[in-house]
Amino acid sequence: MGETSQPVHDADTAKLLAWLADHDAPCPLCGYNLRALTRAVCPECKQELVLTVGAKRVRLAWFLIALAPGMFSGIAALFLAVPIVGQTLLGTGYPPWGILLVDVFGLASGGTAILLARRRVWFLRMQMPRQRSIAMSVWGVHVVMFIFLLTTVFFW
Repeated sequence: MGETSQPVHDADTAKLLAWLADHDAPCPLCGYNLRALTRAVCPECKQELVLTVGAKRVRLAWFLIALAPGMFSGIAALFLAVPIVGQTLLGTGYPPWGILLVDVFGLASGGTAILLARRRVWFLRMQMPRQRSIAMSVWGVHVVMFIFLLTTVFFW
């Protein structure tokens, strides 16, 4: 009828508490030692705890290396879009085609980086040589495009 003050434990919570009964483990949020807990809640930060399986060390290096140029290009393109839109709306003419090309590349690059971030599990499941190959390809495209855009926008 009425609620009890005792927490209801499912099987996973019981296993977690049984393991913590005689093991040191830090809270994933605040680092508090969770040994000998009686409830699946950190007494320090009040974070609810769950039994889970985790990787000892997730290898994110090639993922971050692949993501970096696209995120940078995308953010830079958003800043560049402000004067482009402002100049167009104020009727002072259209920006040079080279600047528009730079912005389009940056927006496409940023969109691709967002897509990669959303598909990170697909990327992280690949073998390291494949991850490295993709990351180096992303950087190669950005370096080549940067050189091309520098020569066309500023030297023509």
